[in-house]
Amino acid sequence: MRALTKLPGYLLALFCVFYVACNDTTSKRTISLDEIRPKSPQQKKQKPKKSPEDTLQRLLNFYANDSTALQIANIKLNDSGDKFFLDRFSSSRQRFLLTDSLGNFFQYKTWSFRDSSSCTEAFYNWLDQAGKNKASVALRTGNVWSTGHEIYVVAEREILQISSAKRILLKNWLKWYSGTPNFKAVRYILHAQPRKKTIWLKYTNNKLTAL
Repeated sequence: MRALTKLPGYLLALFCVFYVACNDTTSKRTISLDEIRPKSPQQKKQKPKKSPEDTLQRLLNFYANDSTALQIANIKLNDSGDKFFLDRFSSSRQRFLLTDSLGNFFQYKTWSFRDSSSCTEAFYNWLDQAGKNKASVALRTGNVWSTGHEIYVVAEREILQISSAKRILLKNWLKWYSGTPNFKAVRYILHAQPRKKTIWLKYTNNKLTAL
């Protein structure tokens, strides 16, 4: 009889333990597997860089509509790996080999800079060794040493060089350059020829004048 009177107490105690255990389980927040699975860091979408082939095609299209009588018939990348003095001041540069319809061969090089000050500094450093036997060349009056025909165009943030073993039609090349998308105000133009004095010019409103 004593066992029977204690039975309701045991049942009550067991019910209380079960109730507390159930509350603890349901009170815990359910965690999704996605929350604990390691996630890869988000990668920013990068704009695709223009390849040399893209630039080459753009120039080909431009020459196809050329109205300056350059008559460029073929253009290809210059991948010779040759080093030039201005390379040390610019990591953004282009080099092409051009051939006109008469078979004349031209080398086309450009160096781009982050601002006008960087461009000017690079140009002055180049002048310091551009003379014969690496001598310094005086601004506006000095002679650039060259065994061929060369044109240097110093723009706001770009230096362009066109060189050839044959005579270069300076006015035609400047007219072509003024129509390119990257054309900016020209600060100096140097026309170097073998055994001749370097001609220093400026180019304003499509007109050439001596400095």
